[in-house]
Amino acid sequence: MKLHIREFAKLAGVSVRTLHFYDEIGLLKPSSVDEQNGYRYHDEYSLTRMQEILFYRELVFPLKEIRIILSSPDYDKQNALKEQKQLLIAKEDD
Repeated sequence: MKLHIREFAKLAGVSVRTLHFYDEIGLLKPSSVDEQNGYRYHDEYSLTRMQEILFYRELVFPLKEIRIILSSPDYDKQNALKEQKQLLIAKEDD
């Protein structure tokens, strides 16, 4: 799967500008960039990472902290999902 940035933005429910900003700050890089026209494309990995970003954003994590969490060599997706579930439950209880 290779989605143009506009298609990816629509699928993810964010603006193209948001994706450009996430690229600028190193949070979500496109999977490829067309050298001739500069169009950015995203793939399945990008979609998975975007889901993780959106989840942490829902929990009001700052973008800088999300970038640190997701780029950590110790980042364990399974453990993160368990922690996210606990955070959601805690947020629901508030």
